[in-house]
Amino acid sequence: MTNIRVNLRDQLAAQGHVLTGNLSKSIIFEVEAGPKEVIGHMLAEDYGVFVDVGVKASRIPFGGRGRGGGGKSAYIQGLITFWENRGLSGREAIGAAFATAQVHAREGMPSRGSYAHTSTGERTGFVRAAIEAQLSGMQATIENRVGESFFFELKTGADNAKIIFTT
Repeated sequence: MTNIRVNLRDQLAAQGHVLTGNLSKSIIFEVEAGPKEVIGHMLAEDYGVFVDVGVKASRIPFGGRGRGGGGKSAYIQGLITFWENRGLSGREAIGAAFATAQVHAREGMPSRGSYAHTSTGERTGFVRAAIEAQLSGMQATIENRVGESFFFELKTGADNAKIIFTT
């Protein structure tokens, strides 16, 4: 399963999600083998699911009411930290955070402008892309060891992300 973790990290980088490397470093992939199924669990930083599936504009936690008190939200603080990691500081980082929040509230995440940072043309779906790149090898391994073919199912969501292979 090391190959899957490496491929997940490669997909993150190709999609342009590499600022601090924290999400990539946090990826752990565990496998449970049962008599009729093999279940892979991917564990990562909580925000990884939002990087993978995106966020609709209507779900962005920013009302756009200016800076009065909004800077205390975890969302705005996260954006300030993002811009600080990109080299801005003080008022510049705060201004960039609010500008980004306004774009996210209008367009969702990923925003149209963020596609400039991808080499694949994708900004979401890194989990599916990584798994699909490994499917033929996984299928051959399972068929050689067990003598059966398998069905692939990927379940994702804010509360649930698992990969199921059944024979």
